[in-house]
Amino acid sequence: PPVAFGKMRVRVSADAHGAPVVLDGGVIFFEMKMPMGDHRYSLVPGDGGRQEAEVVLPLCPSGNRRWYATVEGAVAGRPVTARFRLDLTPPE
Repeated sequence: PPVAFGKMRVRVSADAHGAPVVLDGGVIFFEMKMPMGDHRYSLVPGDGGRQEAEVVLPLCPSGNRRWYATVEGAVAGRPVTARFRLDLTPPE
């Protein structure tokens, strides 16, 4: 699992009809139930047709470890969105 306050590389891939496609204007942003600041990252080209971002997420002072990641962009001019759950591990 990702570690709070540690740099992690997030990789995103999109497929259409079984083939990889580029997510135009791709961004990924992270949020919790309580406000934790702006955690929005632009996705850049990576290996294997993926797009990626280097991300650092803090640990909530309440002890909550659950973040939600939302990926947004466009494929062939159509907006697409996907949301994922992410649970952090406290730093050692």
